[in-house]
Amino acid sequence: MKTRITELFGIEYPIIQGAMQWLSKPRLAAAVSNAGGLGTINVTTYEDPEEFQADIQLTKRLTDKPFCVNLSLLPDTKPDGPIKGFVQAILDEKVRIVETAGSNPEPFMDTLKGNGCVVMHKIPDSRFAKTAEAVGCDAVCIVGYEGGGHPGMAGVGSIVQWPLTTERCSIPVVGAGGVCDGRTMYAALAAGLDGVMVGTRFMMAEETEIGPNLRQLVIDSRETDTVLTQLSIRNALRSLKTKGALDIIEFEKHGPTFDELYPLIRGTVTRAAFESDRPQDAQIAMGQVLGRIHDVKPAGEIVRDMIRELYEMHEKVSGMLKG
Repeated sequence: MKTRITELFGIEYPIIQGAMQWLSKPRLAAAVSNAGGLGTINVTTYEDPEEFQADIQLTKRLTDKPFCVNLSLLPDTKPDGPIKGFVQAILDEKVRIVETAGSNPEPFMDTLKGNGCVVMHKIPDSRFAKTAEAVGCDAVCIVGYEGGGHPGMAGVGSIVQWPLTTERCSIPVVGAGGVCDGRTMYAALAAGLDGVMVGTRFMMAEETEIGPNLRQLVIDSRETDTVLTQLSIRNALRSLKTKGALDIIEFEKHGPTFDELYPLIRGTVTRAAFESDRPQDAQIAMGQVLGRIHDVKPAGEIVRDMIRELYEMHEKVSGMLKG
């Protein structure tokens, strides 16, 4: 395949594995990259730059293909803050592809671009695309409201956000939110996008480190089994409808401050739920597309299935257009 994203990143297929905190680690990222997509490891998974750098090195040993590092800029938005060590690890290891998210990446652009990095910025609203382009980003990823994790506060779904973003910037656009197979990938490309980002589907890859209880919960869930937490602090997070998530929503009804809410929403709560395989204990980021995911398979097989289905859908639509 050839799109602006495959050319920009040097990958075979324009499929990017989403950055899932605690889960986007070297084994998964390498498997996606080895299959022709773009694997991702997530800075927020690591407690210190040394641990992060060690996993960059491990990813390099597992694949000789391009991979990406997700650099979350919240709450650490200052280049000379605690994030500095993580940025330096990216530069020391010569990671070429960096996805920024959470805040305007402008303060980091000179450092990243000056060291040869290709930067894609993740946005929750098409209105931010022009800003990302203006500060020098090479691509943007637009997240529709059905997406897992932080879909923003706009409340606009993928099929509207995707083409709007292509109209509001001239750089390559990747779409996230609702993509799990060749059909949804075809819809994204037909909407004018250059590639797709896939999170929830890869959560159910064999290489992802989650336990059987969570896997079965996802398999048994429907598209209606997600909720939005953290609305009270305007940091919407779409997660699986667990007791932990519902407890957060109930607590938010009383108008807590961030400091009061933080013990319930901090990432270590979710990490503990993953490690103990007690998914009901926490909010677990997941998109509405979980209602279409019914099995566990290797990441490479997920990529290959998506491409096969993509071409099948192309044949089907092409046949319709000949009539």
